[in-house]
Amino acid sequence: MDPKFLSQLAVIVELGSVTKAARKLNVTQPTLSRSIKIIEHWVGGAVLRRGRYGVMPTDIGMRLAEEGRGVLRRSEQARIAIQEWRHGLSGELRVGVGPMLAATIMGDFFAETLIAPPTYGLKIDCEYATRLVERLSSGELDAAIIPYDLTCSKDTLFREVLFQDRLAVFVGEDDSLVGQKNVSPKALAEHHWISIGEVAGLFNTTRQTLDQLGLHDVTPKHECTGDINMILRMLEKTKACCIVPFRQLGVFQERFHVAPIDLDVELPTRNVALWTTISGRDRPEIIDFLVRFNDYLGKVGLK
Repeated sequence: MDPKFLSQLAVIVELGSVTKAARKLNVTQPTLSRSIKIIEHWVGGAVLRRGRYGVMPTDIGMRLAEEGRGVLRRSEQARIAIQEWRHGLSGELRVGVGPMLAATIMGDFFAETLIAPPTYGLKIDCEYATRLVERLSSGELDAAIIPYDLTCSKDTLFREVLFQDRLAVFVGEDDSLVGQKNVSPKALAEHHWISIGEVAGLFNTTRQTLDQLGLHDVTPKHECTGDINMILRMLEKTKACCIVPFRQLGVFQERFHVAPIDLDVELPTRNVALWTTISGRDRPEIIDFLVRFNDYLGKVGLK
């Protein structure tokens, strides 16, 4: 079957209308209707059904539309590759970062790559660490900057520590405990605890750490997933606290108006690593990226 027919089906399903799809694809409506008939001839059944508000895919139509979306994605990637080549770029590097790193370190680093651009294009994705590992394994990403210690490690992946870090309890900068030495965890029992959920791909971190601190009866008031900026705003405005990596956030604590508590106990490490595939670790783009990132870490005091 011509992949063109599948990509046309994908657009029809996305827009829910053959007429709208024809306009977007710059073809006639009869042309799309013929494409659908060809697909249905191959399938031996309907791939679209008319509804009150347009057309909807059947089960097999939905599956074929997903294949069509893959065709469209690959076509778009080919178009981008041509544009990059025309602009003198030798290739691309697809990098994934977690939400915590995206909110703190990575924005400033990627800004530096705009000032002194590499010879390759950078594609940046922000997702949970576990999802980035999956995408790295499937070949959708070339590298990921995420915590070193994850239970979802795979044999096909290589990881190396970029900088050492540990967990810490952060509060708003105006909290009465800020500046005190050797604070007992019991002093935090009345705070509103916020669990960061999957913000950094750290599953059950808050519960495990609360137990380690002896705060077995404390239950987080909120669990927030994805947007670390929202959590930091909550710390600023209320008597709340949460557990996040100390050095990642500490470098930027003035920007976010938060501060760590100096506890009388040591919390677990949370080192940050560069993850790549074993076969791709020595790619010139990854080597160059690693040199640039290590230089940046040195500038901000994380090396």
